[in-house]
Amino acid sequence: MQPGVNTGVGGTSYTRTKELSTLQYSAFQHQHCGILLEHSQNVMPGKYSAAGQYSLPDETVRGMAVVRCNSLLRGHTGVRMELANFLMEALAHGILPLVPQRGSISASGDLSPLAYLGGLVEGNPDILVKMKDGENFQVINADEALRRVKMTPFELQGKEALGLMNGTAPSSSAAALVVHDSHILAVLTQILTAMSTEALQGTVNNYHEFISTCRPHPGQREVARNMRGFLCGSKLCSGMEGLTESLAQDRYDLRTAPQWIGPQLEDLLAAESQVGIELNSSTDNPLFEAQENACHHGGNFQAAVITSAMEKTRTALLMLGKLLLAQSQQIVDPMLNNGLSPNLCVGDPSLSFAAKGLDINMAAYCSELGFLANSVVSNIHSAELRNQSVNSLALLSARYTAECVDVLTMMCAAHLYIVCQALDLRAMQVEFLNTAKAACEASFHDLFDHTGSSSGRRFDPIWSFIRDSWLEWNRLDLQTKCVQVSGECLGYMVSMDDMGFSQPECWEPIRRWKDVLPAILKDSHHKTLESFTQARPTPHYLSEKTERVYRFVRDQLQVPFHQGIQDHPTFNRGDDGEGPKRTIGTYISRIYAAIRSEEMARLLLDVMDGLDL
Repeated sequence: MQPGVNTGVGGTSYTRTKELSTLQYSAFQHQHCGILLEHSQNVMPGKYSAAGQYSLPDETVRGMAVVRCNSLLRGHTGVRMELANFLMEALAHGILPLVPQRGSISASGDLSPLAYLGGLVEGNPDILVKMKDGENFQVINADEALRRVKMTPFELQGKEALGLMNGTAPSSSAAALVVHDSHILAVLTQILTAMSTEALQGTVNNYHEFISTCRPHPGQREVARNMRGFLCGSKLCSGMEGLTESLAQDRYDLRTAPQWIGPQLEDLLAAESQVGIELNSSTDNPLFEAQENACHHGGNFQAAVITSAMEKTRTALLMLGKLLLAQSQQIVDPMLNNGLSPNLCVGDPSLSFAAKGLDINMAAYCSELGFLANSVVSNIHSAELRNQSVNSLALLSARYTAECVDVLTMMCAAHLYIVCQALDLRAMQVEFLNTAKAACEASFHDLFDHTGSSSGRRFDPIWSFIRDSWLEWNRLDLQTKCVQVSGECLGYMVSMDDMGFSQPECWEPIRRWKDVLPAILKDSHHKTLESFTQARPTPHYLSEKTERVYRFVRDQLQVPFHQGIQDHPTFNRGDDGEGPKRTIGTYISRIYAAIRSEEMARLLLDVMDGLDL
């Protein structure tokens, strides 16, 4: 007597039979019970399932078949080599079964999904498959697909149906895809943190080697090392070639990034190790040890190790999303962003709201991410006549982790749009301050150098006040801001007793400067904006690494600098002669598609090249 060979399966293994061939059909029959609606037959291939899709993604199914073959070839499951060869031949012809995405509890393996793979093997006329038809896919039944490629349905012998079904290949396949993409998002999050540090004129000293040496967690040290490499040569960060005068220390979403991201990298590496071992394991029951002529009954089909990997991965993705949300909220907030405009608008804040919608979107995405990241293991229920009294829900966990990957990808796309806009505004701010300083200084000397003893009247402290006031009043419309800054500057000058501005000979020059200073500031702003849009100087201020990501967005993806209400598709329709305008969402969708298509992954590999790893 061998369970599953000449007995019933699972909770009915107390039954006995001599009809071994018939038992193979019975094994498949009771598991061909998933839901596949008619419209789902025409779904195009995709990495992750969308709402309303009922079949597993093609990449997961393809991986499932490959992983199962890899397990079968180890010789522990009691099936013939011909079965694995059959599956690989079908894959080579581009044939994939439609597999219901729901219905597996990943206890005795993923029985139902693998039964649909069995439906392809047996040429079941009521099992649907996708078959390549040129560049497209055609949905037909398994019997017809095999006929078209001149393959004969496989005649299963004893144990082979159970050997095909009893395994963790679907969960392992889905998990492997998820871990791969999670690594990419973890690197992208580090790049986005570096770009956010530049946009906020933070300090690279957040990532000083000594800090991580004092607390040598490997993930923390890796992130800090990466951040130093990403920011090397930046002219916007203090602690390197640039200088800023703002907070004594950066806020937590920048300053503690190595301590926040580092543990997630460690968890992702642990998950990768678990999944990698599972991909190269025998996950059947019973298992045959040919050398000892022994049969072992155990539980290698219990996929809890995949659940463990996916729970860690989901939590890591949530933590990365929380960090991106905090950074984006700081960047768009005029009270926190070190002098950038509200919502990163270019025009007057009263008429241009730029990234305000994205601020809301980021919160929405992160809320959904938090919900999806909840543990699935608290929802385990006994099943199959209580035989499967504990079950891993590994495939469910992998599916929800895939959803987390998708949502975090949206957050990364939105944040990358935000940070590129912020970098442009920061570069334009630096250019403006340089232009305005020269113009203000010329006007200052023209008015005050002829007023008695002017040797003590230095421009530098006055300019420092103008600059700080300009950054402080970043929430105002341009004209109002120019007047406000000028008024405060004149009040500051009069209060400077050591420079003699309160003397009668300075009253007239002060009155005249009060009239011209707002115009100087406004004119400097207009000149800077005009020159900026013609020849964008932003790359000059960035590090070599962040510049490559910035140029990828601006040049390769053609996502432009947002210039306010004039960029709205229906505002002054057709008056600019520059072709159709696009919504912010259209541009972010381009970034999202680039991340999903792995264009971004290739870029990140290039960016990582040369770092001291």
